[in-house]
Amino acid sequence: MLKLKMRERPFPELSYAGPDQPALTRWFIHSIEGLSGRDRFAALYDSWRRHVVPAGERVFSRMLELIDVQVRTTGQWPPAKLPDTPLVIVANHPFGIGDGIAVLSLAEQLQRPFRVMIHKDLLKIREMEPYSLPIDLSEAKDALKNNMAVRHEAVQLLKEGVIIVVFPAGGVATAPKGFGRARDLPWKMFPARLVQDAKASVVPMHFSGQNGRLFHLVSGPMNMAERDGRVAKLVGRASLTLRISLLIHEFARLSGKSIDVRIGDVLG
Repeated sequence: MLKLKMRERPFPELSYAGPDQPALTRWFIHSIEGLSGRDRFAALYDSWRRHVVPAGERVFSRMLELIDVQVRTTGQWPPAKLPDTPLVIVANHPFGIGDGIAVLSLAEQLQRPFRVMIHKDLLKIREMEPYSLPIDLSEAKDALKNNMAVRHEAVQLLKEGVIIVVFPAGGVATAPKGFGRARDLPWKMFPARLVQDAKASVVPMHFSGQNGRLFHLVSGPMNMAERDGRVAKLVGRASLTLRISLLIHEFARLSGKSIDVRIGDVLG
């Protein structure tokens, strides 16, 4: 049997490879991430967590500065007047990592506490925990039960003045069949119920752009993982592995560039 011996990497939290994955899958993800410049980001992350996070000021804006990414807004930000009602920020999800950090850099400009709803499997960086609400968007029974508890917590936080950031798609936008304009995955009902339960106002944001062509090409067969049949599942899982392994590559592509976001009027 083939055994892969993998050297221990510093900051394993900066990888989408998990201990529960098969060794070959972990090796493949580590390899792609390494070619994408993960080690450079590891050094920047180390500086960020040691010098920026403890200060607690402009935590996510400083992260973007370290990576050399600018956020360009269209529309008034911060809003001239925020409502006294609970506030939810809703955004599309074209990049994965980049737009996530960008929206948090905007949220922190409102001078109010905030949390972002993030998939539980992606909450690996412990410095993110104070800013996160871990959820599971898989629609499984256990996930729905856990999400109900998280929704109750989010409603209470909203009523206490905490801003909640939501990506209703629950996943990165993908171009149909690998070509053309990327589209958000179908939006989940979870965020809509959250807004209704908390009687919250909403700030809509739309990020321009999309990931590179390779990301969309490898993402095409990912839904096959849900089909019957060994071959279909194998192809689907391979597609998901490739897709995940390219997320850091797509983040690296943003370095030295700008992320454009259009901000709508406060609704509610």
